[in-house]
Amino acid sequence: MQGREFLGPARTLANRTSEADWRGAAIHAYYALFLECRDLLAGWGRLPIDRHNVHPNVRLKFVYSRDADLNQIGRTLEALILLRNSASYALRSLRQFASPKDAQEAINKANDALALLDAIEADPNRRVAAIAALPS
Repeated sequence: MQGREFLGPARTLANRTSEADWRGAAIHAYYALFLECRDLLAGWGRLPIDRHNVHPNVRLKFVYSRDADLNQIGRTLEALILLRNSASYALRSLRQFASPKDAQEAINKANDALALLDAIEADPNRRVAAIAALPS
């Protein structure tokens, strides 16, 4: 299974009618992108060794990349993890989950970031440059 497959359930949940569904959609959108980024770093031989902090380690590899596209993906991961954390842990009523709008936006952001990852991976020159631009 690929991480991006979580976008299917995310879309299903975003089209339902409850706050719990919209929270679940946001959570799945984050994991779709996070898992793809983690696996890409592993494939590039750049996965951080510390598995206990894998979420921040993956995100920060992208955020601190000197490659503009990877940096953009990192910023998307940051936005999605904030929404995911709210969805998972802040169980009081929140504006983000009063409608499906934020969950749908999260799905779109994850989808766009995945398309960018695919474009980098499909172009050997971009791929080499992206790997070289990652922090140690």
